[in-house]
Formats: sequence, structure tokens, C-alpha cells
Amino acid sequence: MSARLLLSVIACAVLGLVAPGVGAAAEPAPAPSPPSSSGNGPGAVDQRPGPVGAWKVDRVAAGSYRLSWRAPRRLPVTSDRPVVRLGGRVLGAARLAGDGRTLTLDVSAAAPPDPARLDVLLSGDRLDVSGRDVVPGASTPVTRLDTTPLPVDPATPGPFAAISSDYELAPVKLGGMPEPIEMVGHVVEPAADAVTGPRPLVLFLHGRHSYCYDPDQDELGGSWPCRGRWEEIPSQLGYDYIQQVLASQGYATVSIRVNGINAQDWQLADGGANARAAIVRAHLDHWADLAAAHQVDLSRVVLVGHSRGGEGVNRASIQIPLSAPYRVVGQVLLAPTDFGSQSAGYVPTVTVLPYCDGDVIDLQGQRFTDNGRDLTRDDTSLKSSVLVMGANHNFFNTEWTPGLAAAPSFDDWFGKRSAECGVDHPGRLSANEQQSVGVAYVAGAVQLFADDAQEFLPMYDGSPVSVASTGDADVRGAAVGGGAELRRPGIATGRTLPQGAVSRFCDGVVQQAAPVSVCGRDGRLSTVQTPHWPDSGELVQSRQELEISWTAPGQSAGLLFDDPLDLTGRRLALRTIVDPTRGDAELRVRLTDGTGASAELDPVGGTTLPALPKGQGLAKRWAQALVVDPATASGLDLTQVTAVDLVSVDAGGRVWVLDAASLPGALPAVPDTRLPLIEMQRISVQEGDGPGTVEVEIPFTVVGDLTTRASFLAGVVSFEPGTLPYRLPVDLAPGQTSGSVTVTYEANTLDDFPRRLVQVSATPVSGVMTDRYFGGVLIRDDDPAPTITVRAVRRSISEGETATWRVKLSKPVGYSFGAYATIVARPGAGLPLRAGDVPRRWLQRLTGELPPATTPLHKLGVFLGQGLRPGGTTLDLTIPTLSDGVREGTESVTLRIFAGRRDRFVRTIVVRD
Repeated sequence: MSARLLLSVIACAVLGLVAPGVGAAAEPAPAPSPPSSSGNGPGAVDQRPGPVGAWKVDRVAAGSYRLSWRAPRRLPVTSDRPVVRLGGRVLGAARLAGDGRTLTLDVSAAAPPDPARLDVLLSGDRLDVSGRDVVPGASTPVTRLDTTPLPVDPATPGPFAAISSDYELAPVKLGGMPEPIEMVGHVVEPAADAVTGPRPLVLFLHGRHSYCYDPDQDELGGSWPCRGRWEEIPSQLGYDYIQQVLASQGYATVSIRVNGINAQDWQLADGGANARAAIVRAHLDHWADLAAAHQVDLSRVVLVGHSRGGEGVNRASIQIPLSAPYRVVGQVLLAPTDFGSQSAGYVPTVTVLPYCDGDVIDLQGQRFTDNGRDLTRDDTSLKSSVLVMGANHNFFNTEWTPGLAAAPSFDDWFGKRSAECGVDHPGRLSANEQQSVGVAYVAGAVQLFADDAQEFLPMYDGSPVSVASTGDADVRGAAVGGGAELRRPGIATGRTLPQGAVSRFCDGVVQQAAPVSVCGRDGRLSTVQTPHWPDSGELVQSRQELEISWTAPGQSAGLLFDDPLDLTGRRLALRTIVDPTRGDAELRVRLTDGTGASAELDPVGGTTLPALPKGQGLAKRWAQALVVDPATASGLDLTQVTAVDLVSVDAGGRVWVLDAASLPGALPAVPDTRLPLIEMQRISVQEGDGPGTVEVEIPFTVVGDLTTRASFLAGVVSFEPGTLPYRLPVDLAPGQTSGSVTVTYEANTLDDFPRRLVQVSATPVSGVMTDRYFGGVLIRDDDPAPTITVRAVRRSISEGETATWRVKLSKPVGYSFGAYATIVARPGAGLPLRAGDVPRRWLQRLTGELPPATTPLHKLGVFLGQGLRPGGTTLDLTIPTLSDGVREGTESVTLRIFAGRRDRFVRTIVVRD
């Protein structure tokens, strides 16, 4: 499971949770936590030391808990985000503290979560358990598609000499990050005197990677900015191999560096996507001044983003208005994240998914294609997904590739060398082979989008083709948009009458112990294996699909169209997931027209639609294109295709069909428009006295002209006891410029946390996009704090009695109140109580040791802690004593007691012989 759950929560029977990233939904418990403890601190209800790090569960309010885990060392700087899981259910993305080691997540629960059932995952692996979880098994043979070589290769160098240069501008200060962000660009372009004509600009943005390294010790790390012996990692140089080819073909290119964001984005709600978009726009503004001198045509800009850089350039494409002095005509996203479930309408997009990605292991970038499908019906921009078998996450950037990088680098995949995706597996690409694919598919998209090179369209629309420069690389594709006429299962379609096969419409989500109406109902599945299917608890849109299974040759089932499909001069493409547990699917396709005439056809490339490799974490349910050319079908009216059936050739299998589309032979022009943007707002209110539920309107604005009906989903997460997260559909009318989402909270007269948050996240459904997608209400407590008194219950006790200090509140509070104390020396108060004066078992439990009996307690670091139950007003801190029968004179023990937000008390009890 990945950090694509940034916008998600699991609506468990008892758990509701606060989506991470915007800060904790409630303030921590008022009593400060000690630096170390041998017992539970205030509010701590349970702890679990683990083989790696340790879990702690703190009660922070009635029915609310903070889960925290501290790693033994700083977490690696990767593009994925850590998530917390409870007993197999993912709770949400955790917030990383500034130390780079501590993760926290706040939840609402009827009872404290059991720390023994908690795990923290990063890139599908449990960090709190030794070893790798997602380790593929033995290698399994993979059937390759039969492909047709294209007569042209987009990676062929052009006739122009390429020249390189670098620039550095004044850094840019961005909100949420203390240090400004560098403005560094690596330029590769044709020589100034080269007769190229106006040159489109291609801008590259790298992803989230380590930012400092020690060249002498070959180490990654260091603080930011890099100081002393630490040098910056030149991640912006990692795409020079693609830039050189593009420059030789007549394109101006610049690759920019954002180490400052990588070092600081742990504290940003969206993982730094908006910050990266801001730096992209700042560089484009700079190029607006350079364009004339460099013969650059800024009406044809293509953005290329890798990893979190992919999400960053997509966010820039969403934000850049049509009035800007530059126009984004396309983008290429290499192994991208998509934490915000966003897609840029009217911007052609190619998403490259490396099958052996060990960082963004769930291939969440597939959502750029899936979400783009339904944004609007008149968007003719191509949304393509390209799956590269054997490719990993890092090797698209040479500065992240061992043997090529200046700084230490690594292969992000894992497991045995001979296993699927291992470095010795025959299907695994070497760094050079992967980079050859990178050149071809970036260059092909650039030429297609910037220069209308339609000859490269088959590389992206799902056609089974190959290009010479990629050698034996197994690359598969599927696409939506691009002028295709689309039919979606369950929406204006029915099911044909099955003939022997079994078919049903199912909801494209993953849910354990689910009914047959859920596509991902296999209890062994996780979203690591389902790029198209979110978890059932995610607060995002799900889609219907057609599931077909068969047990013998000749069985069939399919889609019945309410509105016939026109295939005249076009091909049919079915985005189809093959169940890898059933093996390859052997299928033919039957078309039926309005008169009832039908014809069975073989798909382009043959009847075999290959399954993806088996193995934990690798058996991806990913949709590839099943393409049929109906030109050879005789006796059919191709203008009125009313049904499409899949007909089994083999003895058994299962597939899911995401959609059916008629593909044009060339991409049409993309409308000169942009969708309106939803921007959620964040407000603050005074809590009020209640009692009862208070309704609050969270405003949003619509930026741009809304000309048709539109909608988005508002995911509401409240840190209120017993509150489960929920989704609210929000419908928008033409001309609407603003609106609000209604949320609730409970008001009272108790002293609560200074601030509580009810968070709202927006995900687009149709007709709009989202930019600032986090909003909510900050509830400010307006009740006075109670008076705290601390006293010794008895100022003098005899040996063998218990010393008791009582902490009392003048009234109950609405948070988990705690007090803790340390034993301190107090001159003039008599002899200090010593180790031999208290029970040995009690002392060993608190200190973990048995010191000499003459050792004063104040030298042993004894820590006492106690928390109040909700509604309570009194707690006691106690020290038992022993009667040893030895005359020692008067002794004493003094506590320094911390209670409340900042209160400290020193109280002494005398112990008599």
C-alpha cells in the first residue's frame, strides 16, 4: 500500500482517522512528554517494542489516540509516503516529523488500537519488521505480445549539434518551507546558429531523492542546506541523455533542480506538488525572457516529470492559465506519484509505469489516465499509460543509477537476484536498456505533442508496436481520450446475454471479504497490485467494470451499447485486465450490429492477451489494450455496432474490461480551453459552549468559467470521538463561482485542545479539476483551563507506608490530562531516600536495574507518570517504602511534578524511622 492513500481513510467498524499531511488534527496532550521513560508517560496507554523501532499509542482526548513510531535512523528520501496499517487495514499516510525518524497518525476509536497489530509501510514494506515483505517468488515465464516494428524511431538523433549550459537565479521563497528553493537549470539546446525554426521547449523535473552526499565517505545524508564536506546531488543532470537527443532534433531543453523542496516537503500537505509546480512556473517565466534569444517557441511547451516531479509538472499544467505567455501542449510522467488523484484536462499526457518500481510500487501514476477519462466528454487530449516490463524507479535518472551517478545510488528493486525483477532475471532491463526506453518514449511523445508527429501515435494508443532503439524491451500500452469514442461499463451500456461464460458489473475497488459486486474481492489482494482499483475506504471516485470468466473454449459475454458505436475507419480498443492467477487470456472478439449480424475477429497481434507475472507484489491487475481492426469484417454495418463480446479460445480464465473505445487513426486537435479549478478554503471558528452539534460551512471557490454541470467528491475526516470519515458528492451548476461543504463538530464547556481540525479533501469527478484540494475548519477552544493544585496527601509518613502526591483539577477537561514527575535532590530536607528504602521489584520495573541499596533515588532517573481517565479530576503519584528496622534518621523524597501545559510543582514528603 502506498501513500496514494494521502486522501484516504479506512472506515473500520471502530476507527475513523485524520488524513495526514496538514498537521495533526488535534494538539498533543497538554502535559509535555519526558525525553525518556521506563514506564508509560501521561496519556500513554500502550507501547510495543519491535524488532525495528517501537510503537506507542497515546490517548489525546476522549475516544482519540495518537499512534507514533520512531525509526532507529532517518527514513530514506524516496517518493512514496509511509502509511500506517492496523491488522491488515491501511489507516492512512503518516506524518513525518522534522527528525526524519518519527511518524505519527491520529485516529478516533472506541478503544485504544493494539500496538501489537500496528505496522508502518513504505513502498509496500513494513519498516517496523526486519526483512522485506514484498519479495517475489520463483521466476515465472511471461508471454510477450507480438508486436509490429514501427518504420520510424523517435530516438534517432537529429542533424543538429547540441550545446550545454547552466544557469542559477535568485532562490524563491515558498510557503511552508523555511529555506528558499534554488533556481538552477541545466540547458541542452541546438547551437545558436542552427537553422531549426522555432524550437519547442521541453522542461524536465526530477523527483524526490536524497539531496546531499559526502564525496569522501560515499554517504547520503546531511542537513539542509548542504554544508561543509556535504555537496548537493546534481539530480537535474540525470536526464541529459534524453536532452542531448532532443536537442539534436531541434528542441530546446532545460532540466531544473529542486533539492530544497526534497529536503523540506515532509511538512507539506500535498507532498510538495504545489511547491514543485511553483518552481516549474518560475523557470517558465524566466524562459519567457529568454525565448527570443534562444529561438524558443513557448506556445509549444512539453513538461517531463519523474517520480514526485511527475505530480509536480501535472500540477503546473493544471495551474497554468491560457493567458500565460507559454502553453503546455503535453506532458510525460515517468513513474509518477499522484497523491491528490488529479489529472490535467485538455493536456495530452503519457504516463510511463516501470513494472519493477520498488519505490512507487503500486504504480499509482495510472490514476492520471483513469481520472482523466471522466473529467469531461469533449476533452480530445490523449491520456496514455505505458507499462515498461523490467524497469525500476531510479534508473530513468542517471544521477540515481550506480556506475553513472556522482553521488551514491542504488537499484530500488529488491529480493533475490534471480527472481522476477531481480538484476539477474532475463526480463529485467539493465540501466542502459531502461534509459533507451526512456529516450524513445519521451522523444516520441515530445514529437507527437509539440510537432504533431502522428506516426508515433501507435506507441501510446495501445497498438502492439515496437521501435528499434528499445531492443527487446517489453513495453505495453493502453489509452483513453485522443478523440476516441468511449463506452463505459454500466453507464449507457448493459451486458450481452452470456453464452457459457459468467459476467457481471463490479465496483473497481479492493475490499477483503467483499461481495461479488466488488472487483477486488480476493482477500489476498492489496492495492500494491491494483493500479486501477483504490481501497474501498479511500475517499475517491470508483468506477464500474465488466468482469468475465469462462471455463471452456467458445464461451462468451460482453457489453451491449445503448448508443451504438461507430467503427467506420476506426479500430476497437478494450482496456482489459487479465487475472494473473488464471494465466494468459486467449480471446477473440465478436461484433454485432443493429441488424443482429455478427462477426468474430482476432485481435491485432493474435488471440493471446498476456497475463502479468505472478508473485507477491508483482501480480498486477493492470489493463492493457485489446485492439481489433474491424476492416476485415464482412456483412457488418460498422456505423451501428451495438454489442461487443469476448469469446474464449482457451479452457478458462478471467478478465475485467474497463471501457471500450473506437480509436481514430490520428489525434484530433485539443480544444483551446481549460477546466475550472476547485480551491478549498480553510477557516477557523470559536468552539462555542454547545452542548450539541454545530454545523459549519467550509467554503470553496470555482476559479474559471463553469459552463456545464460538474461535480466533485468532498472527503470529510473529523477528529471527533466515534466519527467515521465519509464522502459527500458536491454538484455544481453552470455559472457557479463558489459554494460550501457542510461539516459538524461537538461544542462543549470543557477546556479542550487549543485547536481541532475537521478536514475536507476534494477529488474531481467531472467538469472540474482541483488545485488547492485540502480545506477544513480549525476549531479554537474558548473555555478556560482548570486550576491545578498539587499537594502531598501526608507530608510525613512512616517507613513501610506509601508516599502519595495528589494532582487535582478544578474541573474535568476534554483532553487526556497527565502528570509525570522526576525525583530530585532537595538540600536541607534530610537524608535522601535510597534504593534500599523501596521495594526491589518496583525499582527494577521503573529503572530496569537493581543498583546498590545506598544509591539515592534521585540519581537513578526514576520517572513516575499517570494519566486521568476522561471526566476525572484527580490522580495520584506514589512511591512505596520499606520498613527495614534500621535507625537511619529522618529521610525525605522530593518530586518535581509536571502537570498541565506548563505548570511545575516541587513537593517533599518526609519518611520517619
